[in-house]
Amino acid sequence: MDDLLTTRQVQDRLKVDRITVYRMLQDGRLKGVKIGQQWRFATREVERLLGGAPAEETVGETAAMRAFPTHCVQTIQNLFSDISQTGALVIDPQGEPLTEPSALPAFCQLMLNNPRGREACQKTWQAMAQVGGSGGTFTCHAGLHYCAAPIQEDGEQVGWFLAGQMHLQAPDAEEQAALITHLAAAYGLDPAELAKAARQIPVAAGSDGAPCLSWTDRARQAVEAILKERAGLVERLQKIAEITQI
Repeated sequence: MDDLLTTRQVQDRLKVDRITVYRMLQDGRLKGVKIGQQWRFATREVERLLGGAPAEETVGETAAMRAFPTHCVQTIQNLFSDISQTGALVIDPQGEPLTEPSALPAFCQLMLNNPRGREACQKTWQAMAQVGGSGGTFTCHAGLHYCAAPIQEDGEQVGWFLAGQMHLQAPDAEEQAALITHLAAAYGLDPAELAKAARQIPVAAGSDGAPCLSWTDRARQAVEAILKERAGLVERLQKIAEITQI
């Protein structure tokens, strides 16, 4: 029996990030099987890609069909950020990004462009994902707030829609200065540049985050509607494939 690889192992072997692996699933370059909430990949599939061979055609539902529709969701996420003027990101149930972040504040861009800062951000996303439940507001390692709404498909959670990178209320000047000094030292960032970016961090419309939670929930509903439509399309394509094989 062929050994199965995790997504992380595929990333390491192909030298790509997680988002690229999902895109390869979506466009059919890579085939996989979903076990519970985790994707697994046959070693021979990865070796085929490394060798430059094309994917074998199969009948019925393919991994590409079942993969998260990243491109469609990215469009919704970008639109959400444009309208709400709020940063956004979709992560999987393990806290790994499924989309590229939208409308990042300069402060968050500095963090994500720094290896240690990005690692800290990813740990925040992973911690959010592990909390579970119906979502709510969360605080990241840098003191910014997120709103999170769970994305479900057929009763199974497949991800989280995150919005935020903001303050719920204007921060105390002295506390903020101390935090900036700490973050700059911890991640090797320019404290003056980080302080300037911090002054541009938006403050939420409501101190309890209620407006952001409402927007995030609506975005979550839009993503779930796409997943439902996709499921119907996959079913129709399967029936067509079965008919053509008769």
